[in-house]
Amino acid sequence: MGEKNRKKQSENLRLVIMNENTFKEKYSFSLNLRNLYIFLSTIVVMLFILMFLLISYTPIKHLVPGYGDIENNTYVLKLNRYIDKLETKMKTQEQYNKSLKKIILGNDTSAIVNKANTPSLNNVASSDNNSKTKRMIHSTGKSLNEYHFTAPLEGKINKQIEVKSGHYGIDIAGYKNSPIKSIMRGIVIFSDWSTETGNTIIIQHPNGIISVYKHNSSLFKEIGDFVEGGEAIAVIGNTGTLTDGPHLHFEMWKNGLALNPLELIDINSNF
Repeated sequence: MGEKNRKKQSENLRLVIMNENTFKEKYSFSLNLRNLYIFLSTIVVMLFILMFLLISYTPIKHLVPGYGDIENNTYVLKLNRYIDKLETKMKTQEQYNKSLKKIILGNDTSAIVNKANTPSLNNVASSDNNSKTKRMIHSTGKSLNEYHFTAPLEGKINKQIEVKSGHYGIDIAGYKNSPIKSIMRGIVIFSDWSTETGNTIIIQHPNGIISVYKHNSSLFKEIGDFVEGGEAIAVIGNTGTLTDGPHLHFEMWKNGLALNPLELIDINSNF
């Protein structure tokens, strides 16, 4: 009996594929248990390799419990850190924009928050009708009077800085169509129309210095433009509600404090 069973197990089987109508043989395969086992094993191994590749290199891996969690958590942590940085920058920018608006409208003495987060200054600027504004000293020890500033306009000083009355700059009267010039190199951070100040342009200079030019008839520069000292940025005008004749209202600021331009710039008053 044992020999008969071994003979039956070793018998070869033949799988034949024939034409249904003519019964003509098309394909035939010789099969035995050993070949069948190898064939099925090969299919299982190929399916395993295929599943491994799909899980490793396609988004399907995120559906496998526990597999995608580690990678997802790392990605989420990086994304959260990036979002936190963006939120911080947005808050800083919002505060900066609000401060610029206050300067443009001329209704706040502590307007600018330094965008570059530079160190506090050693001295504080203050001014009224009877006292001069103290020169603000940069943290490096370099005073502002060591910088070279170009006069924004050659003309007559009609009104000086009066902090108590809310007048944080000087008014300079000039000839019609006179060019308004940047006092030093910098980048334009505001260039637009304001109801009260008309065509206004604001320039950010090195070391936290900001210059403001109001009531222009037209503007030559846009936000983001780089300018050099002495470069024409606008034309004198009489725009806005807070004006009573063609002139330039000019302001200088440093870290939120108004400066007296007359102490820093030599303006020709032969007008």
